[in-house]
Amino acid sequence: MVEKTPRIVKIFAFFLIIIGFFTLQLIKLQLIDGSDYLEASKNSVITKTRVRASRGEILDRFCRPIVQNSSVMDVEFNRSLIKDMNKTVDAVIEIFEKCGDSYNDSFPISKTEPYIYYEDYLASQSSVSAFSSWLKNKRIAQNMTAEDTLAALVKYYKLADYPLERARNIIAVRYEAEKNGSGYFFTFADNVSLEAVTMVKERSSELPGVTVEMDSERSFVYERFASHIIGYTGRISAEEYEARKDSGYYINDTLGKEGIERIAEEWLRGTDGYKYAQTDKSGNVVDIIKDIEPQSGYDVIITLDTDMQKITEASLEKVIRELKAQNGEEAANSGAAIFMDIHSGEILSMASYPTYNLATYNRDFPTLVNDPSKPYVNRAISGLFPPGSTYKMVTGVAGLEEGVITTKTTYRCTGFYTYYETYQPSCFANTAHGNVNIYTALKRSCNGFFFDVGRILTIDRLSKYGALFGFGQKTGIDLPGESRGTLANKEYLQSMGETWQAADTILTAIGQSYTTATPLQLVNYVATLANGGTRYQPHIIKAVRNKTTGEVISETQKTILQRFELNPSTVKAILEGMRMAAMEQGGSAYAGFENFSVTTLAVKTGTAETTGIPTSLMIGVAPAEDPQIAFAVVIENGGLSASPINAELVKDVLTYYFSHEERFIAANSEGELIS
Repeated sequence: MVEKTPRIVKIFAFFLIIIGFFTLQLIKLQLIDGSDYLEASKNSVITKTRVRASRGEILDRFCRPIVQNSSVMDVEFNRSLIKDMNKTVDAVIEIFEKCGDSYNDSFPISKTEPYIYYEDYLASQSSVSAFSSWLKNKRIAQNMTAEDTLAALVKYYKLADYPLERARNIIAVRYEAEKNGSGYFFTFADNVSLEAVTMVKERSSELPGVTVEMDSERSFVYERFASHIIGYTGRISAEEYEARKDSGYYINDTLGKEGIERIAEEWLRGTDGYKYAQTDKSGNVVDIIKDIEPQSGYDVIITLDTDMQKITEASLEKVIRELKAQNGEEAANSGAAIFMDIHSGEILSMASYPTYNLATYNRDFPTLVNDPSKPYVNRAISGLFPPGSTYKMVTGVAGLEEGVITTKTTYRCTGFYTYYETYQPSCFANTAHGNVNIYTALKRSCNGFFFDVGRILTIDRLSKYGALFGFGQKTGIDLPGESRGTLANKEYLQSMGETWQAADTILTAIGQSYTTATPLQLVNYVATLANGGTRYQPHIIKAVRNKTTGEVISETQKTILQRFELNPSTVKAILEGMRMAAMEQGGSAYAGFENFSVTTLAVKTGTAETTGIPTSLMIGVAPAEDPQIAFAVVIENGGLSASPINAELVKDVLTYYFSHEERFIAANSEGELIS
């Protein structure tokens, strides 16, 4: 009988085989292949690369794109893989110069002799302070001339063997890397041409640590469209970085600087992803260890209607051209036009002239900032103008509400207001209007009638109603740069060290005193009047949406700033006088709307006396009998006869609005986003 092998022996033999196998593998790894693995480990690096998230898009009220993203290529440096920074930078600069490409250069010393500090750098205290700190860290004096500073930096970076102009450019890149880099990484150039990208890739073996990365940049569906509203993005400043670094921002990030891009930054900015990769000594990726996908920002839907905005902008520019042709090149320096939903405060279109091109803003900035017309200023919310005769409705409302007049009260206008012996201001062109009431006084814009109402009211009651309609207060619109304006009253004049006089009261009653307003305040004022005394906060952001899921993240609700119940008879009387001004012969705006049949209007024109050519204004609502939309047009130095030309803009926009009214109403009533 054969004796069986004990189980314990078998198990022991199995373990001997396993141990032998691992011993052989260890010998192979350490003695046979050890030198190869050692070399590989020396030549590989585990890197963490940030994958930038694309910004959300900006869409109009019907979800049509206005601002999108386009793919671009950036050249990035990883300093941990670069042995000779000067040599590498110089080689890449040479490539860019051959291709005619630009690269990031915020160094404050000029590129060629004579070497001087740039003027815009010297004008910025924060820039001077930041550069001084940078020099101090290198133990370089901060009070030298630009030429001496450059010489000190040439010595610091050991660039004596390079021509001075070339050394300056290398220093500029190193400055950029140290000030705007993130760890070992920094962006040498954004939106690089295909030619330059190809040359960088062809020389990758000579340029370890220099890579081409895909990125995205803002692209605009329309040129020069809603520029003051959309705003622009730009590289984060040192001050902005300090304020935002704890929120995940990097020193080389881009963020919104103006307009919607700035106000909606927290929504538009996405969440960056990260790529953990193994690279060889040349910086080439050998293996992806971990990949965290970026999450793009949310889409911001604004209240503008694209087509209506285009019509408003084109018509405003046309008005400016025609008024210049009529009154000379010194006339019609700037202007603004706004159309707003009176029941919600939604801005349907808003134009400011002159304007600029967002796509070329950074390149055009030196020209824009020195342009005396200040095209980058949004006059619709920042420009301050005397309201002129458009303020007469405040006086009329105050008179009716306070009971100092009724709809039957008459005043005999002789062309001059003769209540005061020593001060007798006139109606326009000394026109005698005869017997007028609230209706005909608004229709013909009679100064005398409103002088008298203002005198009886006194400035205290008059300014009370001015404040109710929002004069002297910001509207709170969701855009940066809004001006407050001023409301004429005793307190305002006392703050200036002057005493209120009786003449100040009657001039305030016709909008010619110390009151100033933005076009936005004017449109909100007339909307508040038309809806019976509810002053809404105007807004430009309608909703925020997750592009991937379609989920609405945030939706702007109507916000009431002030509610004061106006007597319906007061509203009816004022609107009727305004309707007569636009729709009846002899009305101050009739020449502009005589043959307009699309809708009825309630309009008030104004001519604000300033130094030089007067500013022309037109505000109103439509339809006159059931107002839905309010508008304001202001042309700085428009002249005395601008009203019929301003009316052409109003007609252009209202023709579009009422031909698409059902779509606007449907969107508002359903409370849904129409895509």
